[in-house]
Amino acid sequence: MPAATEPLTRESTSRFVTVGGTRLHYHEAGSGPEVLLCVHGGAPGASGWGNFGTSLAELSRHAKVLIVDLPGYGRSDTIDLAGGKYRPYADVFAAMLTELGIERATVVGLATGGAVALAMALYHAERVERLVLVSSAGGVPLFSTTPSEGQQAIRSYYAGEGPSREKMRAYLRMMMYDPALVTDELVEERYLESVAGGEERRAGAESAGVPAEPLWQELGRITAPALIVWGTENRVQGFDNALFLLRQIPDARLHLFKRTGLWVPYERAGEFTRLVLGFLADRPAVPAAA
Repeated sequence: MPAATEPLTRESTSRFVTVGGTRLHYHEAGSGPEVLLCVHGGAPGASGWGNFGTSLAELSRHAKVLIVDLPGYGRSDTIDLAGGKYRPYADVFAAMLTELGIERATVVGLATGGAVALAMALYHAERVERLVLVSSAGGVPLFSTTPSEGQQAIRSYYAGEGPSREKMRAYLRMMMYDPALVTDELVEERYLESVAGGEERRAGAESAGVPAEPLWQELGRITAPALIVWGTENRVQGFDNALFLLRQIPDARLHLFKRTGLWVPYERAGEFTRLVLGFLADRPAVPAAA
């Protein structure tokens, strides 16, 4: 495909859509029959652009790419999560696809976004072409401790003296393998995002303690092919979670990166986009029923 004619910036790709009274913010680029719906993680300061912005230029050369802000994050409205942590998000994004006239999409989910992708595959299977599950929540740790070091850091970020740049720097250093990636600019961006919107925004974060639905009990029902991507130095969701997902999802493959933490699209940007594009091109077939 030809290269984009204009730079793909945070602002040039910014869009809004209203679904059932909820205003959702997303970034859009690219075109064609393949649609990628990218859903970010739920840590403080996370956003669609922050988690997947580095992947947009390359992915959008091959597909229409929608990078969403979870409700309660970025520039999206908050929603009621009383019914669970993942299905309400999945319902909103399935409705978003309908509103945009998109029949099916490959859902790329990071951390919390991975669990949202799983929920979409379980409860809106007709909308999901494939799954790319990156450091995904929604599984079960086989041998790592719960809560993990990273989960404790996320839950304590707004506690005590409240958010700070020092807390954000410590979290980012724990989340990624290479400390050189934790620049002052990245710390500032994530910190400012974490305090934007006041208490209403903070209520949408992982630290709010909304109970998670036991998606792990239903993973055997997923019919969409899944690519599972993980870093072996992930201190938020240990790679034993990846092994569980691989075992439970009927049509799944796993790619592990050494010397990589949770944020694979950022830590392994080029390799990650090539991996996703290869998965799209391969079109793995769902095994026939016995």
